[in-house]
Amino acid sequence: MEEDFEAARPPLGARISALLDRAESVYLKLLRAVILIIATGLIIYAAILASASLYRIAQSPSSVKEKVAAVAPEELAGAEAKPSRPNSEEPAVDPGQRRAYDQLLSRYFGLFRSRFEPFRQKEDKQLNRTEFDDNFLGTRARLKAVARHDLDFAADVSDLQALVRVMGEAAGLPATQRQLAKYKAAKKVQVCRNVERTRTTTQRGWDRFSTSCSNWFYEPIGCAVTRNVETPYTARECTMKFPEGTQSHTQLFRAYQDRFYMLLRQRRSDNAAEAQAKRMGIIEGIAKGKLDLWTALWIGVGFLLLMFFFLLIAIERHQRRRIAVKAGPDREGG
Repeated sequence: MEEDFEAARPPLGARISALLDRAESVYLKLLRAVILIIATGLIIYAAILASASLYRIAQSPSSVKEKVAAVAPEELAGAEAKPSRPNSEEPAVDPGQRRAYDQLLSRYFGLFRSRFEPFRQKEDKQLNRTEFDDNFLGTRARLKAVARHDLDFAADVSDLQALVRVMGEAAGLPATQRQLAKYKAAKKVQVCRNVERTRTTTQRGWDRFSTSCSNWFYEPIGCAVTRNVETPYTARECTMKFPEGTQSHTQLFRAYQDRFYMLLRQRRSDNAAEAQAKRMGIIEGIAKGKLDLWTALWIGVGFLLLMFFFLLIAIERHQRRRIAVKAGPDREGG
């Protein structure tokens, strides 16, 4: 019985060969699965990379437009007046440009007279049209700057139109009306303070280098002299002032105008910086997109190489199966 079992048992070499065949089959299956997974990942990544690269390359920096800067009337409230220097130089200008500025000046001056000047106190200066222009708009300086090409006429007129519109709306805000009414009803009060000053006084002292006396050469050498000395003292000054935080109608008007231009310049600068950053981002994206496109191309080449090796493995496995099938009948016949 044992002899029959030993006779039916395959030889050791055949068993080892069968074990190696099974191990090779498992290894090839694992290798094929790994190659398929890697190849699938590569083709998906290449497709995503190529799509993103084409999108970046298709972008254009010229498509980025700066936002239009604007100032809301509510943002003018709470502004403080700042001193200004009027420019009295007379430029040679185009008559059409002068008429445009004159029209804006008339509207702006009318706004001041109707919405701010009614809150003027009796002792306040009452500005005429020319004085108002010199203090607030400075159309003569603007015209000269336009003539020198230092100022863009169309852009400046557009800004002034926005200024007149926003100032008109700001004049009707409750906060503005409260400030103007507060000034109209304000009374000056006496404000006193101590001020440190100096005055010149005469004092007698000794000058060892003086020879103005007859016995200057005796000890102590020199003579008694009179000299001027700056003596500090404290003076109390009193003036009549409005209560703290009270602004006149002209100060408030000036503060609103200055705040309008400050916010407008700030937002234009911010918008220009934002647009430039977007343009630079698009330019960098185009450059990166080109590099990524080449990367996607090389990944595609790698995918084709993997598929080639996978094809070789499949062909080799197919050939081995065919050889095994042919060898089976031959062994049975033998």
